[in-house]
Amino acid sequence: MCTIVSHTLSRQTYPILITAMEDDLSMSHQRAGFFFTAIFFAYLGGVAMMTVLSGRISPKTTLVSGLLSSGIGFLVLSIASHFGLLLVGFLMSGLGSAGIWMSVPTIATAVVDPSKRGMLMGYLSASMGVGLVVIGQVVRIVRSTLDREGLWRPFWVGAGVFALSIALLVMVFMPKDETEAVQSRLSLSNLRMVPGWVPLTCAFLMFGLIVSSYAPFLGPKLEEDGFSRGHVSTLFSLLGLAAIGAMGFGRLSDRIGRKAILIGAMGMVGVASLLVLIGREPWVGLSVVIYGCASFSVPVMVVAVLRDHVSDRTFSNALGAITLIYGTSLFIAPMIAGPIGDSSAGFPLLYALLAGAAAVGVVCLSLLPNGPAQER
Repeated sequence: MCTIVSHTLSRQTYPILITAMEDDLSMSHQRAGFFFTAIFFAYLGGVAMMTVLSGRISPKTTLVSGLLSSGIGFLVLSIASHFGLLLVGFLMSGLGSAGIWMSVPTIATAVVDPSKRGMLMGYLSASMGVGLVVIGQVVRIVRSTLDREGLWRPFWVGAGVFALSIALLVMVFMPKDETEAVQSRLSLSNLRMVPGWVPLTCAFLMFGLIVSSYAPFLGPKLEEDGFSRGHVSTLFSLLGLAAIGAMGFGRLSDRIGRKAILIGAMGMVGVASLLVLIGREPWVGLSVVIYGCASFSVPVMVVAVLRDHVSDRTFSNALGAITLIYGTSLFIAPMIAGPIGDSSAGFPLLYALLAGAAAVGVVCLSLLPNGPAQER
């Protein structure tokens, strides 16, 4: 449930609602892209802050703080009518998602056998996918029932209530101090303990360029191709359904190794980006399925690789280091993607560039050292 807030509600709700918000608030693609940048800027700052504070506050406190920040941010978005409130809402949701993501893997993997970490991280990805299916269908059904294709504010209210409810459940039912204290400073030293950390980090950087542009601008791209908003909402649900396939990727990585799965997933993301260029069914639907299955697998597989090589005490520091580097691409890409979408070349150029980034990522991942199934 927590990862639904951090990755599905914080990152995927806006792409579903973006065209309605653009119309209602008279936003250009460039302005809309700026708010994606704001989300990832706050996420990046939150990761840095949580990494420094990880040895001083418990993972539970970090998790609750993230859920509260996200929930309040969603509610702010539901009443926003000008730039200032929109910015506050998106910044709070981005900051909250950092707190959630920096605590959930620490809590979850501390009590799991190393041979099952890939499977566990796959389950976390699957939960994000289920959340996306539900959100996409709720948006489609509510809009269709009320015959209001431009509706968007009530969905942010629902997201806020959900996040705050999960925060309350965590406060009441989760025991305190699930893991031991971790190193509390920003450093690459623990990340360097991971064999092949340089190509792994470079590939993750390329993935950040893709993930911060593919779904966020999919709605505007498809509407330019003549797709209805209802159809776009259904495609996002399909994307979430496909993300459940991350469970299979996780299980396979426990058996045949993280490297092979990461290369395969990165290649699939590149193929998905190219299929979007066709601009009609069934190719767009196929693109969404491929992207959903692969893209939800990459981050959790990277986390599994880190967890295989670092201790409980240093895991948060290593995760924070690679996430900060990855986060720079999340921050930069929307600022570039928005103007590309508004340019004469438009979205076809954007998705071609995303496919190129995936190809670079595959090359980087091929440089990872070979290892046994659990990459230890």
